[in-house]
This record gives sequence, C-alpha cells and structure tokens, in this order.
Amino acid sequence: MPSLASPLTSAEQLSRKAERTKQAIDNRHLLHEHSAVRKRLGSRSSFLDTSEALETTPTDARTTEWQKQWNSLGSQAAQWKERGITPDECLATGHDQPWAVWKTLNRLRVGEGRCKASMKKWNITTSDACACGEPQTMEHLMNCTQAPQCTGDDLAEPTAAALACANHWKDEI
Repeated sequence: MPSLASPLTSAEQLSRKAERTKQAIDNRHLLHEHSAVRKRLGSRSSFLDTSEALETTPTDARTTEWQKQWNSLGSQAAQWKERGITPDECLATGHDQPWAVWKTLNRLRVGEGRCKASMKKWNITTSDACACGEPQTMEHLMNCTQAPQCTGDDLAEPTAAALACANHWKDEI
C-alpha cells in the first residue's frame, strides 16, 4: 500500500540523520544503544528505521546540502552572488535592524515578496499598479519615483539608501 506521508525535505532528512548520529554515539541520549521493537502498524516507523547516521558534523552536512541547492539555481545564484549573497550559516547583514526592516531587506535582496505584481499573480488583488502608476514588481520597488531608491549593491551591505528603501516598503511587502 502506498504511503500517504509527504516526502521529507532535505532539512528534515538532515535533522533525522543528526538525531540518528546522536543516538548512536552519545551515551547521554535517551535512545543510546536502543534497538527498535517490531512494528505493530505498518504505517508507523521510527526515524531509526528510515535514516542513517551522518558521516560529518550537522553543520557540514547542512552546508553541503545548501551548496547542492545553490549550485542547482544557476543564473539566479550568479545574480545573488553578484549582490554579495552567498550560502552561509550566519544571519544576513542588517539583522540588527527591526524585524520588519530586516525582512524587507531580505525580500528585496532575493527579489521575492508581496509586491502587487505577485499579489495579482496569486489572485489576491486585481491590480498590480504602484502608487506611481507603473506595475509594482520587486525590481520596481528599488527605483520607484515615490520612494527612496537603492541598488542591489546597496542591499548587500545595507547602506543608508537601502535602509530608507526597506523602511518605506516594510508595511507593504
């Protein structure tokens, strides 16, 4: 009978592998040296049955997985790299800003957010017009004539122009 469970994301798989590794080598772990009992129900399976131990540290495994996904992005990754955005296990610059501003900075950096063009595409609104009259895309937000303007370079290490732009759009996107 086919399983009804959804496939695991790579993050979930890494988490299971890390937990499996802890179970195998850490004598403080509650399941250390535990062997799984016979399953009574076929639909119930322990993570011990469905995962293997990590070969490296969890941090290295996550970084390797990020690199694989990053490399599969192709031109999108190249565009982000030009802006100074690379996969790293640290917070993006600007994390010391208020949450709404930092969230907006990150949305502007990657070019994905709740701009009116996206909202129209998702059938949430009927119009994609900005207050200036042009279609409000993520790219347009950085050069709208009715808001502070910034460039991708400004966003990489948030300059005053990037922060002003993010502050302006923080309640909208």
